Amino acid sequence: MPVRGFNGVIDISHHNTVSSISKVKSDNIVALVHKATEGRSYRDKEYEKRKDLFKSAGFKWGAYHFSSSANPILQVENFLQYAAPQPDDLICLDYEASSSGTNMSYDQMVEFVELIHKEVGRYPVVYGGHLLREALRGVTESVLSNCPLWYARYANAPYGIPRIWRTWTLWQYTDGNIGPQPQKVRGIGNCDRDTFNGTRQELLQQWPLT
Repeated sequence: MPVRGFNGVIDISHHNTVSSISKVKSDNIVALVHKATEGRSYRDKEYEKRKDLFKSAGFKWGAYHFSSSANPILQVENFLQYAAPQPDDLICLDYEASSSGTNMSYDQMVEFVELIHKEVGRYPVVYGGHLLREALRGVTESVLSNCPLWYARYANAPYGIPRIWRTWTLWQYTDGNIGPQPQKVRGIGNCDRDTFNGTRQELLQQWPLT
């Protein structure tokens, strides 16, 4: 059974090999979100080159910051300096288990999105799955509800979203190995695939979603 929505978004990092941008486009992919930074200092070495290549090829572009427990001010500085988001670039806070061993707290998450809003004039998309559900358990009102939800759930439906959101905007339904098909993209192979809660035209019109 096909996944819900428009299945035309992927997200990658330097861990993914891109062998052909034209093949990616031929596989009905129209938007790509790439890891830019992590924590207070890490920067993805492939980000800048791929941003130029994919945007030149007509793709919608986005950048995500992989969270840590470091000071949110330093994390936002790292992200904005390196990702250099343009008005048409999606901005995302990736809320996952930190590779540093200590996760970003709920209060730090709120501070991060508020700082992004102050600096850029719009709220970022918030990405997360089980860790996000745990962080927001019992939360009924939050500034995070201003942020579109990019929900990770490798199942047949995006069930169980935190209650502060009425619905999801993007749904990562597979990491390229677990979850529904399709899990591959021509020109890249197995990778994170995401579907938009709407049509292709609506995605193109609403991008960068905030």
